[in-house]
Amino acid sequence: MRIKKLDLLIIKSFLGPLLLTFSISEFVLLLQSLWKYLEKMIGKGLDTIIILKLMWYILITLVPMALPLAILLASIMVMGNFSERSELVAMKAAGISLWRILRPLIVMVSLLAVAAFFFSNNFMPQATLNMKTVLYEVKSKKPSISLRPGEFFSDIDGYVLRIDGKDKTEQILYNVLIYDHTQNTPTASLTTAKQGRMFSEDQGNTLVFVLKDGCTYDQSTTDRDFMTHPLMRIKFASQTIRLDISNFALQKADTSRYSNHYQAMNLARLNQNIAILTKENRDFDMSMSKNFVNRLNLNTTALKSSYIGKDFYSAYASLPKEKKDAVRSAAIQEVSFIQGDLGIMADKDAADKEFIRRHDIEWHRKFTLSVACIILFFIGAPLGAIIKKGGFGMPVVLSVIAFILYFVIGIIGEKSAVQGAWSCVLGMWSSSIVFLPIGLFLTMKATSDSTLFNIEGWQKNFNSIKSFFSKRKETPN
Repeated sequence: MRIKKLDLLIIKSFLGPLLLTFSISEFVLLLQSLWKYLEKMIGKGLDTIIILKLMWYILITLVPMALPLAILLASIMVMGNFSERSELVAMKAAGISLWRILRPLIVMVSLLAVAAFFFSNNFMPQATLNMKTVLYEVKSKKPSISLRPGEFFSDIDGYVLRIDGKDKTEQILYNVLIYDHTQNTPTASLTTAKQGRMFSEDQGNTLVFVLKDGCTYDQSTTDRDFMTHPLMRIKFASQTIRLDISNFALQKADTSRYSNHYQAMNLARLNQNIAILTKENRDFDMSMSKNFVNRLNLNTTALKSSYIGKDFYSAYASLPKEKKDAVRSAAIQEVSFIQGDLGIMADKDAADKEFIRRHDIEWHRKFTLSVACIILFFIGAPLGAIIKKGGFGMPVVLSVIAFILYFVIGIIGEKSAVQGAWSCVLGMWSSSIVFLPIGLFLTMKATSDSTLFNIEGWQKNFNSIKSFFSKRKETPN
């Protein structure tokens, strides 16, 4: 019964820091991502719903980075707090080993790792697909219409606008100029008005100007009308002009645009695509090889017959100089063509193999998230027990350093795998390969009550080494 209460205490102590650190990690990473997309969003008058949707999809795609970091931070903080308040010592004094203390956290982190796998396989692809679609819609949207006094606005196709001023509501305009270039003539039609009102209709697809006390100037360029009506001037007390601005609105994109992107696929589709792409690449290599064999007229049986070579050289030697030059020129030209085709084939083959490797990398990524949660826990929990510090001080510093190293090694491995320098297995699991022994080492040190981060212990070892070398130096040969 006491053990169950202890397990509940440990889990409750872990859940609070986990949720807090996960929220903070997601928020910080979201700010970093929004800063990256800020240039595409500024000045486009996006609706709040669109921005919130984009933020939600980005938050989901950031879980693979935020969750391992949160587990690392929470495990260091919890075990550090237990050590700092001497609760860990009391548990050990009661005959409870460190492994038994960590057991409820191990079970909980394992469940989180399993949930992380299902999340990365089922939810992440759809969130990535939606995020890329929304980003494409935002990128395709033109900046919102903002008329500034004294400046020409020419982003509306076929029109140039200018105003001298506007009121505080930004709907009443003064001294309006509208140049109409939609007639595809050398001169534009000009409409002026002392005052006007601007608003949109048709769900923002049409910009309406209601002009007052103005004039329209239209200069004809046709030979038939030029002599009789070289310039038409039409005065008006009120006139309404409608401009099509549908291309300024947010156009909904089809989600199928990115449905075949490798980041928007689950394991089943990745396996299917890898098999198809591998077969296509192999068939392409075979067809190109056969093509080059036919072009060079390479016959295996004929190559084994040495007399064909002799006949060729004897026949070539008997040709006149002009014919020899023609044969040599044709041969050089054919070799040049083949070299060019070989270069194109090599480039396509390299691009195809890189595309297949990116699918393989994404396949392994579905599992690395779960493994990262477990490995970083076995780094954070022993560190917290060893350093005996809780809160947001030393634990945060150590967690950030460990996570940065884990992340940097993973990035290096992934880049090397994409380039083909490393295998996809080695590239995607490089961080796990490096940090798994470190986690096991720290866990062993924590279970043996090691003074790994005790400054006095390090000073004692350093003094022992120093005294050892001092004695050897004083000993006569």
